[in-house]
This record gives sequence, C-alpha cells and structure tokens, in this order.
Amino acid sequence: MEEQPFAPYLRELAGKYTAAGPLQVTLENGAVRVEHAAGACRFYYDFSLPPAQSGAGLPLLHWRAKRRYAELRGIVEQGFIGRPLAVRIHHIVPRDEFGRSLQDLVSFEADLAEWLTGQRVERVFADFSGADYVNCIFCTGGGVRVSLELGFSPAGSQPVLLHEVIGREGVASDVAVDTQTQQYPMYVLRGGETVTYADLDAELYGLENTQADCIRFILGVLREPEEAAALRAAADHLQAVWQAAVCSGKTTAYTKVEV
Repeated sequence: MEEQPFAPYLRELAGKYTAAGPLQVTLENGAVRVEHAAGACRFYYDFSLPPAQSGAGLPLLHWRAKRRYAELRGIVEQGFIGRPLAVRIHHIVPRDEFGRSLQDLVSFEADLAEWLTGQRVERVFADFSGADYVNCIFCTGGGVRVSLELGFSPAGSQPVLLHEVIGREGVASDVAVDTQTQQYPMYVLRGGETVTYADLDAELYGLENTQADCIRFILGVLREPEEAAALRAAADHLQAVWQAAVCSGKTTAYTKVEV
C-alpha cells in the first residue's frame, strides 16, 4: 500500500472527526502503524503471520466498514428474513495486498459470517486443494451453517464475491439477484466501450475501496478505544478457526474451534 494518499487521508479525517489528535502513520508490510498522543497501535491485515510477528496490535477487520456488508447486516438484524438458518459465500479473487493467503480469506469470511449473523463459529470442516482453493463449512453455536468456496483466480480476472444469508422467511444478498461478478457504482457507455468507476466514498476519492474501508475502520477504533479488547479476542478466535480448518483438512472431519 502506498503512503500517498492513504496516510494523508487518514491524518486529515482523524482531525476532522476528532477521532484522535495529530497522527503519525507508518505503512508496514501487512500492517498500518498509527501513533498519537494517547499511544500507538499496529493494525495488521496479514493474518498468515505468526502471532509473535503480527505483534502487539489489532486486526484490521476492514470488511466491517464496507457498506455492502453493513447493509446486509442491517437486513438481518431488523428481522426482514427471519432467523438466519444458513449463509452461502463465494470468494474467488486474484491475490492482492489484502488477500495474500487462504488464511487471509478464511479469517475474512469467518469474521464476516459471525458479524452478519451475530453467532460464533464453533466447528469447521475444510477440504483444501493446494494453496489456492478451499471448501469450508462453518457451524455456529446457534445452528447456522455457513458454506464457503474460497480461492484465488489468475491475476487480472474479475473477482467473484457473493454473500447470501438464508433466513426462515427469505434470503438477503449483497449483490443483485443472479449476479456474482463485481458490480460498479457508475457505468459510462461510449459506443462499444464501457467505462466503470469504483469510487464509493466522496471523502476518500481516488483510494481503492478496500483502502477507504481500512481508514474508516481505523477511525472507528480511534474513536472507541475500549473496543480494542474485543478486537484482540476476535483475532485469537480467528486464529483458532484457521487452525481448526487446517486440522480438518488433514483429518477430513469436523473440528472444534478451541481458543
């Protein structure tokens, strides 16, 4: 991730929304280090690093700041589809800075599934196909079954991202019906050419959407530092989910998540 314009945007919005005093922002490999008058924190998004290397920091759960997932969570929380029974997830994308390994993808989707349903993953079944693909089934404490197809596609290909929550009274999805490939907020038709624009955040124009989500998530933590303990517990849990998946891949059996 390039420091320009990420770091200036983070400093500007922190001052604008009084999330913290003047910030010093340092971009590291797989992490963002933020220092201010009240202290310092390292927000990491590379979940494949061993705990000793990820250091004393907080997981950068940037997906919680993405609007499409927030809207989907709102539909579930407001009861429009009734009690959640199952979740279906397809996450097939080219490797990038925020998805370097299958552990990154499993951590992403495990936390997102829990965040959407309000239920904790307790058992995992996983079937790995090398370092690029895995099928998983998560079982939550409340009986929700989460079916996941996770993997990496060739560089330059269109990402496939689909999240459906199946409830007792309906189905909620984060994409248009019968759509899996990436959708864009703006299309410009020029004869036989179609130009797309991906910017969603008017205050963070020019950033990739995931980078904008990172800034929004970091600002939220700076405003509410008491959330740090919950985030550290979430990080430990996600590490345990991954270890359960690895164990299941070797034994071909459901594996309990143990922190």
